[in-house]
Amino acid sequence: MLAFSHAVVHVFEGSDLGGSPQVVARSVPSRQGKGHDTLLIFLDFPNASAQVCAELAQMLIEGYTRAPGGITSSLRLAINLVNDRAMQLNRGAVPSRRIEGSVSCALLSDDSLILAQAGPAIAFARAASGAFEVIEPWFSNNQPQWVGAASRVDVFFNHFSVNPGDVFVLSGRRSLEGVGEELIEACMSKGEARLVAGYLNANVKRGRMVGVVIAAETPSATRTAPASSAPVMENTTPSARQTAARVHTPTEAAHHASAATAERAPLAASPLRSVGARLSATLGEVLGRAGRAFGRIAAAFIARLLPKEESTVSLPTPSARVITFALAATAVLLPVVIGVVVGVLYFQFSGEAERLQLRAAAEARLEQARQAQTTDPRQVRVLWEAVLRAVDAYEARAPDDRTTFGDVRREARARLDRVLGVVRVSPTVLATFGGEARRRVSVTPLGVYVLDLEANAAFFQRFNATRDALVDQPVSLVFDGQQRAPVPLVDIARATALGNRWRTEGAILFSDAVVYEYSSATGRAIPLDIPEVNGVKPGKVQSGALYENRVYLLDVGVGQIWRYALVNDVLSGANSSYFRSPYTVLRESVDMAIDGAIYVLQSSGAVMKYFNRQDAVFAMSGLPEPFKKPVAIALSGDSPERGSVFVLDSETGAVVELRKNGAFVRQFRAAADEFVGAQDLAVDESGQLLVVMGRDRLYRFLLPGGTP
Repeated sequence: MLAFSHAVVHVFEGSDLGGSPQVVARSVPSRQGKGHDTLLIFLDFPNASAQVCAELAQMLIEGYTRAPGGITSSLRLAINLVNDRAMQLNRGAVPSRRIEGSVSCALLSDDSLILAQAGPAIAFARAASGAFEVIEPWFSNNQPQWVGAASRVDVFFNHFSVNPGDVFVLSGRRSLEGVGEELIEACMSKGEARLVAGYLNANVKRGRMVGVVIAAETPSATRTAPASSAPVMENTTPSARQTAARVHTPTEAAHHASAATAERAPLAASPLRSVGARLSATLGEVLGRAGRAFGRIAAAFIARLLPKEESTVSLPTPSARVITFALAATAVLLPVVIGVVVGVLYFQFSGEAERLQLRAAAEARLEQARQAQTTDPRQVRVLWEAVLRAVDAYEARAPDDRTTFGDVRREARARLDRVLGVVRVSPTVLATFGGEARRRVSVTPLGVYVLDLEANAAFFQRFNATRDALVDQPVSLVFDGQQRAPVPLVDIARATALGNRWRTEGAILFSDAVVYEYSSATGRAIPLDIPEVNGVKPGKVQSGALYENRVYLLDVGVGQIWRYALVNDVLSGANSSYFRSPYTVLRESVDMAIDGAIYVLQSSGAVMKYFNRQDAVFAMSGLPEPFKKPVAIALSGDSPERGSVFVLDSETGAVVELRKNGAFVRQFRAAADEFVGAQDLAVDESGQLLVVMGRDRLYRFLLPGGTP
C-alpha cells in the first residue's frame, strides 16, 4: 500500500500566492469496502469566489458518496451536478464573470489513481523512471466543452497503477498561462509533492499557474528537505503549450504549509537563521546534559538521605552533612538555572531574528513593487497586495511597531485604490448600537428607519437641519400596542406618495405572512394580511419593496417574486406571481430593489434585471474585482434608464456604483474601512446621500459633489 501526499501550486509572475480555494481534498468511503479513499478535486474556475468553490466541491463530494453504482458512474454524475449548479450561477452574469472552466478529480486508493476530467482540464504525469505524459480530454474539432456552459458535459477517465516516486499535477486551461511543459516536467522530478510544489512556486517567473501536485511514496518515506529550500532554476523556454486565461484575483488565504513562498526564499540563507539553528542545537545539548546531570545528582542525593546499615566506618560530622547538602542542592539547581537563562536568551534572540526577517521580507516586497515596470492593473494589484500581506505579517509579530511601515501601508492602499477605482469617503456616525445584531435600514428626507431583526422591533429618528446628525429621541414603531412585532420581520422600506410608491408617508415592514403599514401621521402600524392564491403563499421572504401601491416580496423559499396590489385597504392576490412558475435561481438571492424595473442581487454577486416579467439588459462590465460577499442593493433615479445602482459588499467594505446597464462607475470605501462587515444600505430620493448600516453603527456620507 502506498501513501499519497499533495500540495498546492499558486503562483503569478514569480509571486507565490499561497493556498487556493480551487483545491479541495476529502476522505470518502471506499467503493470496494476497504475503508476510505481520498478524493482530490481541482476546480478550474478562476472567476469563482472561495464560497462558490466550497459549495461546488461539497456538491461534488456529496454527489459521489450518495450516487449508486461504481466509481466512474458516480464521478460522472457528481461532475454533472457541479455543471448544473455552475449554469444556475451563470444566469444573469456577464460573460467575463461566468463560472466556466473544467473539473479534475483524482481518486486515490491503495496503489491506484483514477483521474476524471471534464472540460479543458490538463494533467501531467511523471513516472519514477522519468517517463512524462500530458493528459487532456479529447474534443471533436478541437472545440473545448466548458463546464458551466452546456446542459451536460462529457467526463473522461484514466486509471493508473501507481508506483513510489510517481508524480501527477492537475490543472486546467483557465488556470495555466505562459508556463511551459519543460519547466513543469523538470520540477516534477524533485520527489515528494511539497518539493515539487515548492519548485514550481519558486521557478514560475512569468505567467500564472494554479494546480495541485500528487505524489506517491512508501508509507515509511522520510522527508529530507523542506519545500522552502527549493532553489530557483534557470529560466526554461516555454513550449508551444501556453494557454490563455484571465488573471484571477488572489484569494487572501493562509499560505500552504508545504509551499515555498517568495517571502521565505531570501530568508533561507539568512545568517540570523543559521545562528538561530545553531543556538537551538546548543540549547538542546545543554538541556540534555543538564537533565542527565540532574538525574545522577538527584539519585546520589536521595541515596544519602536513605537510612543505611550500621558500618564500622565513622559517620560524618553535622557540619560535613550541611556542606554535603549544600553542594548537592547547588549541583541540582545550577543546571536548571543555566537552562532557564539560556532558554530565555534563545527565545528573545530567535523572536528578534524572526522580526528582522519579516521586516526584510516586507522591504523586499516594497522594492519589488516600486521597481516593477508595468502598467497592467492586474499585475500592479498582485504586487501591492503582496506588500500589504508582508507588512501585516511583520506587524503581527511586532504589534507594538505601527510606525515602521505606516507610510508604506498608505502608499500601497493608494496604489490599490487607483487600480480598483476606489473613492475614499469620511462617513459620519449617525448612531451607535449596543452589540452587532442584524439590522436593516431605510432613509427618508426627514430621518431614518432602523429595523432590529434580533429584537423584532423598529424605530424612526429625525435628521437635524443639515442632515448630518440625528436629533431627538428615537420613536419606536408600535404593533398592536407593543414595541415588538408579533411575527418575525425581515425588511423595512420607506413608504411615500412620491414617485408612485405608496399611498401615504411612513414605512412598510415585511414578513412571511403579513406586512405592516406604519403611518407617520397616526404613529400606528396596521397589519395587512398576505393573501393565499391557489393554496400558495410566500415560503421565505428575503426582502421587500414598494412600487405603484403594490407590495413586492422576494421569496427565496419558493423562488418567486410576489406582488400584491392595495385595493380598499386590503392586499389583492390577483396575478400575484411575477413569474409564471418558480424560478430556481431566485433561491440564491439576497436583496431586491425597484424603479419600474426589478433588480435582484444574488449571493454570487450577479445582478438580474427584469422589466415586464422579461429579462432586461444588465451586463456588468469594468468591475475591477468580483463581489466577495454582496449583501444589499439600492437605487437612485426614478426610471430604469436614469440614476445608479449601488451594491454593498460586506467583506471588502465597498459600496460599488454601477450604471443601470451594468457599467462600473466607481466604488466608495470608508477612510478607515468602517464599512467592512456592513449589513445594509439605503439611498435618499435625491440620490446623493447614502446611509450604511455597519456592524454596530449607522453611517452616512454624501456622494462627491452632492448636497445634503
